[in-house]
Amino acid sequence: MSKKSISQKRMDREQQENHTLSRIYYVFLLGLIAEVYLFLVYRFYAWGSVGSMLVWHKVLTVLTWVGLAALVAGVAGAVIKRQEKKLRNIMIWVAGAGAFFFVSSWVVTYFFSNGAGVTAMCILVPILAVLALVYLLYQHECALCSVVLSGAMFSVWLRGASSASAMWRWAVMAGCILVAVILAAAIYLTTKAQKDGGKLWKIRIFSVDCDYRIVYAVLGVAAAALLLAAALPGIGYYLMWALGVLLFAELVFYTTKLM
Repeated sequence: MSKKSISQKRMDREQQENHTLSRIYYVFLLGLIAEVYLFLVYRFYAWGSVGSMLVWHKVLTVLTWVGLAALVAGVAGAVIKRQEKKLRNIMIWVAGAGAFFFVSSWVVTYFFSNGAGVTAMCILVPILAVLALVYLLYQHECALCSVVLSGAMFSVWLRGASSASAMWRWAVMAGCILVAVILAAAIYLTTKAQKDGGKLWKIRIFSVDCDYRIVYAVLGVAAAALLLAAALPGIGYYLMWALGVLLFAELVFYTTKLM
């Protein structure tokens, strides 16, 4: 088999870059649309008139169940049609849209008091959009570390905020412990992927030149932070600072690797 010429390699690289840029554009556009939708919900449901609240409550209730149905159908369709790339991608988009409407509608209606639910969603959507951009622009291990550290920061904050709540205190503490156990399982899976050159069940998870020391450090620190927050919620403020500094350092490290 003949090797590709320099011009062909350059053309392939440019096509890959254009494909990545188009995906980045779609992620940014979808994040913007989702944020505008949530602002409308905030205006007319959380702080609207009684009439608009009642109408939006009915709409959001319907969207909760429609979103759940779309999520289940999309996941099932993507699994069944996994060999047909075009149809599989369509079903993944359906599942993603369903997940957004299901989660956002449930959170907004369940945590209605003082607009807490819609405020949380307005904050969460930009964070998820940024993490999606990190996944598209950086190595897979960078995206994994960023998601883990961001999730750990949120969990630590949630543990501290719920420590005085009789309703949520024990549930959040149990959730922190459960996530720490999941991170321990992730460490085991990382060792398995490392032995197979970055692949897990024949699926590429990490890049060929992945520095696994960073991945192990991030997973270990995040798990330890969650266990400390579960036991001592009062130190959550300091843990958030430590996790934030680690997140910044991790992003700087992977940015320099791209140069």
